[in-house]
Amino acid sequence: MRNITDHRTGRWDLYAVSEVYERYSFFRRGAVWAKILVPNIPVQNGVVHIVDNVLGIVSNTIDMLLMDNYRTTTLMRYINTIGQLVRNYFSATGGLVTFFAPWNEAFERIPEPIERRLLRDRIWLEQILKLHIVPAKELTTDEMTNETIVSTVDNRRMLYFIKGEWPKNNITYYVIGGGIKTAIQMENIAATNGIIHYIDRVLGVPYQSLWEILRNESRLQTSHWMLDNLQLRYTLDPWQVLTPQQNMTFFVPTNEAWEKVAPSLRNRMLDGNHWQALQYVYKRHILQGQALMYTDLRERTYIMMNDEKVIIRRRGRCKFF
Repeated sequence: MRNITDHRTGRWDLYAVSEVYERYSFFRRGAVWAKILVPNIPVQNGVVHIVDNVLGIVSNTIDMLLMDNYRTTTLMRYINTIGQLVRNYFSATGGLVTFFAPWNEAFERIPEPIERRLLRDRIWLEQILKLHIVPAKELTTDEMTNETIVSTVDNRRMLYFIKGEWPKNNITYYVIGGGIKTAIQMENIAATNGIIHYIDRVLGVPYQSLWEILRNESRLQTSHWMLDNLQLRYTLDPWQVLTPQQNMTFFVPTNEAWEKVAPSLRNRMLDGNHWQALQYVYKRHILQGQALMYTDLRERTYIMMNDEKVIIRRRGRCKFF
């Protein structure tokens, strides 16, 4: 049994979940989720719960499951905005796919200016939706590890996974795509043409400001403290590089990166009297006017905010300064 809560309304639904491993018809693997519609009907020899699905039998396509789910009405509106370009992947003739489907609340979390741009820019919207589709694969949670990487229909970007276990024996799976990390809320929903995982954020769409990310990311607390306390936040403001109105790419040093700096030099920079030198260091990490995703970086020289040059080098699948 699984209890799924709508955090916007507090409404919750209880599901009976049945894993299915047999191969019959066009179905291959996954689970059937049956929502309890009418609970606790007493009978002479027990209790009856009325459910909305037949456990163990898969008969709907991904498209049909999405249309029948009241939690994905916003998703369907976005999909229909660009016609059949994306929706064809979810039909019976679209082949086998795994789809990470954002709930309505995922779209409600998008800041209004970003949402307006998303609805106006159909090319970007198509790229975002395709980032959620894994082609020719039934990807279930038993295949998701911290080393799992899969390609998407977007072609340029891949999906990464985290298997979190906290508290003990309480496993949560996370998917990362386009720089956004989101938890899988309902997993392994079986369809005749693939698998659905329901998620609570839209991959590839920014939700947080720079300050929220710095404040909430434990590995960036040193940089957050520097920017927030040593006048850097204010001295950089005239250029508006740290505001939502300005495009920029910021290579933020981790706590461990700062620990590699010689202690005498680091302590001098942190004493509050050398903020101009520290500002110059941070300007070397900021590229103005361009928001470059990982896949946008090229082996070339970039002119940073302090007019110094930074070279991007490729080493295998990774890129380094």
